[in-house]
Amino acid sequence: MTEAPTADAPFVELRNVIQQFGASTRPPVLAGLSLRVERGEFVSLVGASGCGKSTLLRLLAGLIVPTSGQVLVEARPAATTTTERAFIFQDSALLPWRTVRQNSELLLQLRGVPASRRRESAAQMLALARIAHLADRHPRQLSGGEKMRVSLARALTLEPALLLLDEPFGALDELTREVLGEELLALRESQKWTAFFVTHSVAEAVFLSTRVVILAGGEIAHDVPVNLPFPRNAETRESPAFLQRVAEVSRLLRTATAPSTTA
Repeated sequence: MTEAPTADAPFVELRNVIQQFGASTRPPVLAGLSLRVERGEFVSLVGASGCGKSTLLRLLAGLIVPTSGQVLVEARPAATTTTERAFIFQDSALLPWRTVRQNSELLLQLRGVPASRRRESAAQMLALARIAHLADRHPRQLSGGEKMRVSLARALTLEPALLLLDEPFGALDELTREVLGEELLALRESQKWTAFFVTHSVAEAVFLSTRVVILAGGEIAHDVPVNLPFPRNAETRESPAFLQRVAEVSRLLRTATAPSTTA
């Protein structure tokens, strides 16, 4: 039975989560993982492919339930909580026959939100994402970065308390990733959501996050705080403190994912 929310309960909590797929003889994807995240944190998940980063996001989204353990959002099971969540994937997943405006309204339309309110919310989010001028274009007329801005604007029309991002910038060039990272943090300042962000880029993780969680072997190998001031910008990336933290996380990641030499 899930405990009632308390004043000191974390916004997100994973309690000894085990996630097993397929035969029980295979190693679990997540092996007794526990994590507490407070409201407003930005947590990046890094680790080798197959370490459970995307699985953790799916658990938080309530798309799957853990084999054992608990995944709680505001002290309620993630699969049944009413806390608003939005999921952004690497593929922008825009419908090619719909305009940018129509794509941005899609999630609200599926929820039966009246047209006038959909248009108002979409217009606000497109403006925040700096693509209001593209509202009447179709996806084929957009760059990769513009498509991702549309995907982000569409997700934010839900006014989520929890934003889940699975390598959203992975297919973009480095400069576009940096620009979108800065814009994502600017949106966080105005929207105040909590975020879990999957990436293979240590520098991106450090730049965006309040914490970088390194996964290895289905467990948390390291949980590294990033005590860099906000707002963050291009100058942040050149600062000694940023470069030092990138080097530290890179070293910890290499150590955590190095092949075991034990016979």
